[in-house]
Amino acid sequence: MSDTIKRRETMRATMAPDVYSGPNCDQHTPRWIGSADGDMDGDGEVGTDGIIRFAAHNFPLGTVITVSEPECPKCGCIPQDIGDQPDGSGGWSAKWECECDFDWRAFTEDRIS
Repeated sequence: MSDTIKRRETMRATMAPDVYSGPNCDQHTPRWIGSADGDMDGDGEVGTDGIIRFAAHNFPLGTVITVSEPECPKCGCIPQDIGDQPDGSGGWSAKWECECDFDWRAFTEDRIS
């Protein structure tokens, strides 16, 4: 198996302060504006209620965060999380599936161990 993992950008967020915040609409409040593949209405605010753990106030205007996910080396799709599944040893682990029968668990163990 190749050491190169093909990736696809699926999400992005840009630091774009709310320049009309505060009681007098004259304060700048840092926030992330973002979008993801499949969004119906384009950009949306993700910094106030979303779970991005990069504090917007630590970055200047225009900073961009991108998420690029691995494509399946067999079928080219982005795997989907189908929830935690029994791992065979009494524990649980994340289970990833895609359109083919690619073994993401074995792939992960091969890459990490």
